[in-house]
Amino acid sequence: METELKLKVHAADMERLRSHPTLQGDLPDGRTEHHLVDTYYDTPELDLWKHGLTLRVRKDNDVWIQTAKTASSASSALHQRGEWESTLDNAQPRPDVLVRQMKQARLVKLLSSPDVLKHLIPIFQNTTHRTTWNIALSTGEQLECALDTGDITCGSHHASISELEFELKKGSPSCLFALALALQNDVPLEIANGSKASLGYALLENAPIEARKAKVVRLTRKMTLEDAFQGIGLNCLQQIETNVPGVLKQDVESLHQMRVGLRRLRALINMFEELIAIPEQLQESVDWLASQLGVTRDWDVFASSTIDAIPDIDTAALRAASLSKAVELHRQVAQSLRAPRFTRVILELNGWIRGRQWRTDGLLSKKSPLREKAIDAAKPLLRQAEKRLLKRIGGLKTDEAPARHRTRIAAKKARYAAEFFSELLPQKRIANYIEHLSKLQDRLGGLNDIAVADRLLAQLSGSSAQAARQAAYVRGYLAAKAEVEAKNLAKPLAGIAKLRITR
Repeated sequence: METELKLKVHAADMERLRSHPTLQGDLPDGRTEHHLVDTYYDTPELDLWKHGLTLRVRKDNDVWIQTAKTASSASSALHQRGEWESTLDNAQPRPDVLVRQMKQARLVKLLSSPDVLKHLIPIFQNTTHRTTWNIALSTGEQLECALDTGDITCGSHHASISELEFELKKGSPSCLFALALALQNDVPLEIANGSKASLGYALLENAPIEARKAKVVRLTRKMTLEDAFQGIGLNCLQQIETNVPGVLKQDVESLHQMRVGLRRLRALINMFEELIAIPEQLQESVDWLASQLGVTRDWDVFASSTIDAIPDIDTAALRAASLSKAVELHRQVAQSLRAPRFTRVILELNGWIRGRQWRTDGLLSKKSPLREKAIDAAKPLLRQAEKRLLKRIGGLKTDEAPARHRTRIAAKKARYAAEFFSELLPQKRIANYIEHLSKLQDRLGGLNDIAVADRLLAQLSGSSAQAARQAAYVRGYLAAKAEVEAKNLAKPLAGIAKLRITR
């Protein structure tokens, strides 16, 4: 299993990294220079890529090496992949040699398939100058550093490469993030979420942007509550990180899914706040990122679904003004994601969660609930989320927008909590609970969109006379709609009040 952290580097900063004191290390191995020519093979239908595998033949100076790796079109900051390789006599791939090393029947079948073997062709190539050397950290970890500069070529399409890569040889993955943070104090770095293979395939396919939804959280009955927190936290981080490429391209749905991942992470931190304390500075950075995404998402929703629902009026001027505002905010978000602060918060979150840095002196108290089995220790946390929601429902005046919003937030946190631990709970009961919460969220979310729209419409009233007239009509329409919708909340609220998942 290969464990790597990849970071984008501005070409002008490469020499600064080569001589940076942090990367000089303590191992005696000198630096090695490599001229790499990597040719990626697949079928015309991209069968390997579609099934999560890449096949590469590399010429490293005068040596031929073939490598197969498990792959995904998107991955989190830390790349952990299966890897198999062998030397070759020439540039012709020999998948049969790699198959002998594999234990996964699915991969063996894929690389042994006559349909695949007969149709393998070179599909893209990257040429890289790589400098590698080993370092040993004072904490005992050992890793290989690599500086890569080069170019990926696919027909007439190109993508430049300028990266720093850490490959863990011994120790905890959390050290990679600590090392990257130390470097980032001096040299601007960005997380490189995509592998070189994913960049090449994107050029090949001219791939459309694909927003990434949350993956199912995989928990086992043997896990401790601390194990569960770490697993859920990394699941949330993955959703945040894998949507970064789409957000940089100003894709509306990618921003939405990135925001969902961040909301899930914030809900998890809130759920565990009495057991695990997030550092104040890190919490501030998380809140900063949430504010960046939140205001942009508000304008996206308003410019599309909210305006789309307005009948009997031409809203062209209003739509144009709101879309213009949304586009500008997307540009600002993209700038924020390229800024050092974003890289730092992602590195810090990874280091905090992977390194379990909430422990005092690296230890847990013997009486800490975090030591207990998650299947039992999670129940008080789930009850707390239930009670908070029931309290909000009990005191809710449905005609008050702030009170509806607080109830919506409580419902969202209860739903996320249920989803986090769904694999440890009775499936029928949890499915019913989540379904009812989702329906309530939809209703409360629609009302919240109206409340947000009223605030945004006030900002647009001065954009033009025509937009101001349309805004006045829309505000009146939405106010009337909110009044009607608020009166229809009684039934879904009563349905939720009867449900329990922690009996």
